[in-house]
Amino acid sequence: GLNGMRRTRQMIRVPLATNTVVVNFEQLAANVLDTAVDVILLDTTFWGGIRACVKAAAVCETFQLGVAVHSSGELGIQLATMLHLGAVIPNLSFAADAYLNEMGITSRLFPEEVTKLCNTVSEPNNVAGSDGLDDVDHFARFIRASEAPARDSKLSETPKAKRGSKLFDRVGCDTCHVRALTTAPAGTQVNGGAFTVPAALAEKTFHPFGDFLLHNVGTGDGIVMAMQEHYGRNVYQITWKKFSLDSFFSTRNKIRTAPLWGVRLRPRLMHDGASLTLRDAILRHHGEAIRVTRRFERLRPTDQNAVVEFLKSL
Repeated sequence: GLNGMRRTRQMIRVPLATNTVVVNFEQLAANVLDTAVDVILLDTTFWGGIRACVKAAAVCETFQLGVAVHSSGELGIQLATMLHLGAVIPNLSFAADAYLNEMGITSRLFPEEVTKLCNTVSEPNNVAGSDGLDDVDHFARFIRASEAPARDSKLSETPKAKRGSKLFDRVGCDTCHVRALTTAPAGTQVNGGAFTVPAALAEKTFHPFGDFLLHNVGTGDGIVMAMQEHYGRNVYQITWKKFSLDSFFSTRNKIRTAPLWGVRLRPRLMHDGASLTLRDAILRHHGEAIRVTRRFERLRPTDQNAVVEFLKSL
């Protein structure tokens, strides 16, 4: 717990980070009053979404605490989640965290391996090239330079698409397909002060139409993350937040909310690519989204078409 981390912190000189405490605002307040953890690991699942993570990052900036991302799994879909979260709090440590937890590559920001098994190379694995930049630097620059397809400005201004936009919110699609998110303020220090958000990346509002959280919409693939790789060798001793095998395995059918920007350019929809039309993709939403789907089904055919028209403008 916090007291154990405080005692450990008093005996060592390296910054401390953990995913077992300081995982909510109450614990963050306690950590501010009496520091136990130097780097706060933000996780959209534990903290309650990207907005909550941004607020937590602002608190950390005020009290000079480092910020990094807690890897919630080692599958490709989780890597995508971290990359998009990196757009909200853009910093070099996101790329470094992805390299370590998703690809097993250590760097100057994360020099320690998750496991020493079959490790035969020196640390860190990732070193600077002749240009002074290592792969993490290039990776972070690529993420910052990537851009989602622009909206179809002509279609989005049609009366039908505008009506569909209002209906999209009215039936509740925007509950998970969040319209807008904003990046952290300039000067936000992250990764123990290793990177400071510059003005060029700060307070930028973007429109992903997605919250990047995991939800059960009835189409899950039954895959869960590897527990020992994620939590370490003492995974079965974890008792915080009522952690249990049952609660862990309940995530097997949860899928990350796909951002809808550029959705008109995708020939196949949903995580499995099994939906070929926007209407079919909407109707496949069950589980947590069943009420939204039912409200969509109760719309008049012309209003349903308006929602689809709106989606075609994204």
